[in-house]
Amino acid sequence: MREGINTRQFFLGLNILILGALYYFFFRTAEHTYFLKFFENTPQLKHILPPLLVALGNSLPAFIHVFAFALMTAGLIASREKGYAVVCLSWFTIDALFELGQGFNTMMIQVIPDWFSDFWLLENIKNYFLHGRFDYLDLFAIAVGSVVAYMLLIKTKITSREAI
Repeated sequence: MREGINTRQFFLGLNILILGALYYFFFRTAEHTYFLKFFENTPQLKHILPPLLVALGNSLPAFIHVFAFALMTAGLIASREKGYAVVCLSWFTIDALFELGQGFNTMMIQVIPDWFSDFWLLENIKNYFLHGRFDYLDLFAIAVGSVVAYMLLIKTKITSREAI
């Protein structure tokens, strides 16, 4: 039985997601990032990072996405290790399928219905697969993000003493 929302997990995930959005804002361009099209100008600071951080930063969003959404989802609907595992595995599967879909982009574009273009967020799915690149490092970052999220969820679960 669910003991309530774990606000610590949820808000930790939300803060990580906000940090990820800030990373996009400062280090990615609007042509490669959906939500940046809503900003007129974004500071492009990628040039100030050392090459190693640029290389790591390319897969950082893949890590952050699965990590943050696993924490937020589990904070809302799970309270034990089994539930945490289901949430983390679900987010791993979703993110991994999207990453793998970029490797099969022409096939993916053919199966996406045209009516997706009429709905907010869905209107960009074809572009995501058309212009995205499959990257083994992103897949690795997704796996690591899922595992780290699971470990953190176990550490931050509400015990029966705390629930009182």
